[in-house]
Amino acid sequence: MNGNGLVSIIIPTYNRDSCYISRAIKSIIQQTYKNYEIIVVDDNICNSKYSLKIKKYCKKNNLIYLTTKGKQGANAARNIGAYYAKGFYLAFLDDDDIWLKNKLEMQLSYFTNNIGMVYSNGYVITSNSKRLYTKPENFVTEGNLYKLLLYNYIGPTVTALVKRDCFFDVGMFDETMPSKQDYDLWIRIVKKYKSIGIKQPLFIYTRHDSYQITKDYNLILEGYNKIYEKNKSYLKKDFIFNFFFYFKFAKIYKKQKKFLKYYKFLFKSFSNIKYENFKIFF
Repeated sequence: MNGNGLVSIIIPTYNRDSCYISRAIKSIIQQTYKNYEIIVVDDNICNSKYSLKIKKYCKKNNLIYLTTKGKQGANAARNIGAYYAKGFYLAFLDDDDIWLKNKLEMQLSYFTNNIGMVYSNGYVITSNSKRLYTKPENFVTEGNLYKLLLYNYIGPTVTALVKRDCFFDVGMFDETMPSKQDYDLWIRIVKKYKSIGIKQPLFIYTRHDSYQITKDYNLILEGYNKIYEKNKSYLKKDFIFNFFFYFKFAKIYKKQKKFLKYYKFLFKSFSNIKYENFKIFF
């Protein structure tokens, strides 16, 4: 671990009651690792009922309070927090998520000079269930670009601890992405830096029943299209990459019940792949 050791914890918040953010911050205060700063970035419209409550809460608890221009999105808020951060490491905690008490200590113990990010497994909770984010047999313990292009095995922003220099070097969160912003960032990090995964669950990710982005397949498709375009140069030399994305598109079109496009992209995904090429997945 770097001698500086300071972790900047960035919490974007929007339209959330202060009871949620207080729960998130309590999980930080209970961390076994204590060298951190907490930066709350308010994305609410200035002087809205949410904004006034969050500002009051931050002042009462001596937290760093920043604002966006209002409704700029969580990734703009995260980037603003990162610009302000003084830490050698950056961590991202959404206002409705929770860390388990040894998260920072465990992740920091894995860092060496050539590692840019450490992520972990965690729990997903809904109104009526709790499960592991990734089954142990499917968890990937070291950054693998091929597998990452197949599926986002790293997960939501709550999982990652990233070196600040690494974060800025790969270009931060892309605020133009309509969805898959975290996935896009992980791809860019894994391309340039070694990343390590911890199988032990270290966070609790809250999935609300009213959560809409995961249900909006147009946004998901647009997000994947942007990722596809960003990584298009790989298509010229790597058919596996091509397979991954065409297959993603096919699955989304199937969910949209656009079956002609589903079969078109399904055919494109498998048209150039040979049986022996599947060994790369294992």
